[in-house]
Amino acid sequence: MMSLRVKKKKKQSSADEENTEDIKPSEDSDDEFYDVEKVDPSEGPVADSTNADSGTNRAASQEGYFPWKEELECLVRGGLPMALRGELWQAFVGIGARRVKGYYESLLGVVDGGGDSKGSDSPTKECGDGKPKASQDLSSEKWKGQIEKDLPRTFPGHPALDEDGRNALRRLLTAYARHNPSVGYCQAMNFFAGLLLLLMSEENAFWALTGIMDDYFEGYFSEEMIESQVDQLVLEELVREKFPKLVNHLDYLGVQVAWVAGPWFLSIYMNMLPWETVLRVWDVLLFDGNRVMLFRTALALMELYGPALVTTKDAGDAVTLLQSLAGSTFDSSQLVLTACMGYQAVDEARLQDLRNKHRPSVLSSMENRAKGLLAWRSTNGLASKLYNFKRDTEPLVSISTEQLNDSTDGDANQETSSGNIDDMYHGLTVNTEIDSMPDPKDQVIWLKVELCRLLEERRSAVLRADELETALMEMVKQDNRRELSAKVEQLEQELSELRQSLSDKEEQEQAMLQVLMRVEQEQKVTEDARIFAEQDAAAQKFASHVLQEKYDEAMASLAQMENRAVMAETMLEATLQYQSSHQKAQLPSPSPSPSEPRFVTGVSA
Repeated sequence: MMSLRVKKKKKQSSADEENTEDIKPSEDSDDEFYDVEKVDPSEGPVADSTNADSGTNRAASQEGYFPWKEELECLVRGGLPMALRGELWQAFVGIGARRVKGYYESLLGVVDGGGDSKGSDSPTKECGDGKPKASQDLSSEKWKGQIEKDLPRTFPGHPALDEDGRNALRRLLTAYARHNPSVGYCQAMNFFAGLLLLLMSEENAFWALTGIMDDYFEGYFSEEMIESQVDQLVLEELVREKFPKLVNHLDYLGVQVAWVAGPWFLSIYMNMLPWETVLRVWDVLLFDGNRVMLFRTALALMELYGPALVTTKDAGDAVTLLQSLAGSTFDSSQLVLTACMGYQAVDEARLQDLRNKHRPSVLSSMENRAKGLLAWRSTNGLASKLYNFKRDTEPLVSISTEQLNDSTDGDANQETSSGNIDDMYHGLTVNTEIDSMPDPKDQVIWLKVELCRLLEERRSAVLRADELETALMEMVKQDNRRELSAKVEQLEQELSELRQSLSDKEEQEQAMLQVLMRVEQEQKVTEDARIFAEQDAAAQKFASHVLQEKYDEAMASLAQMENRAVMAETMLEATLQYQSSHQKAQLPSPSPSPSEPRFVTGVSA
């Protein structure tokens, strides 16, 4: 399915190249002003027409019937497995249909073989059947310095982008710059290439990058950036349609949607969203084969964070808040679901209609800027005339007729004539016919000479200022490189120190954790001992209470026994007294008779 899509795009691009072959830039364009050497994009050889037509017709007949496409689309929107993401991205971009055997090695061979290209033809690599062809001048490689600057900035600290990884990234970016010299290299491409290198091999990453840059984002990263400007206008119209209240508030603050959406689109949300969210957005983007997901994601972000933006009261606060909120979009599933399901009406057909609507305004604005630049560079300006007035037959400075008559009428009086001469000097005009002058002619000639000298000095001063500015910019660039390298070294040293301190902190934390665990264990043992002691004290207290009760009972019984003993003693004493008294009462007479019974004695006994 993806291969058929690639073949269809190649057929359309070849037809577009044939239709736009006669369009060439004018000689007096912006290239002279910015002093940028450009190389026209190379065009590959045209494939056999019969084979191409037959392949395209067969692709068109087979492309419409894929019964599992909707199911696959749902699975892709749900997120690709990380282990299979690299292979699936390669399939989505269709590198199997793009790959040309030996082409990538030939580009690297051209780069490595370098040398002076003035005496030899520019290296080319022709590929059959519509394949790309690289052809460019080896002398214009101004993107090399920028690539070297951006290599350390690409995912710094990632283990996969060590010295070997950076060399692979350098080769990949250099090969693409030679493959597509109209784009060459621009910032943010290092992140795209680095992301692809993390998921696939070097050559596969090159073909994936080629498909993304040449098909998905064609015209985005060229010098004019026409398609990028058009897409920003399209997004602004969509935002105005979907969120009128938010747009009114942004207009009140003076914030344009392009201020935020421009970096989003040019970086494809790289470094703008969290890593997992970026991968999910790229999954859908590469599967769809167009830039629809860019707009849907931007609209979803506006929907999610629009209520917070309405509360801002300053343009800087609004832009900063939206960037910070976008950077904290960790719920990738919610964002992708909102983008894909909430904005299904934003499809490729509608986007193409809106692009066709806004593209003429972008082209006209670029033409107006080019015309203004040409007018600025025109050699028929006033300064050029004044500088070259010695070569012109027509006089540049003249005096008006009224001032000349006033000056001739006042020759009798010296003060009057001097005043008239002053007035005459104030009346100098440019590009008018000069009349006959008596005495002030020498003064006018002297004024011309002085004006010419001043203009020459000014022109030389301007040229010298430009040279000094250029030299200063070069010095600043070199100083910046040195400062950046020194700063990078300092940051690396600080990073190593921080890592060392972090490891020390981790060791201290481990030691503290062990101490805390021991303290907790001891505290637990102490707590158990305390609980046991409390239980023992409670048991002893209960036992003492029981003993106290028993003691009280014993004391009470002892008191009762004492009372009984006292009573018994009292009764015994009473009994004894009674017996004694009774005995005394029953004592026998001194001469008792023998016949009396002696029972009293027995009783007493």
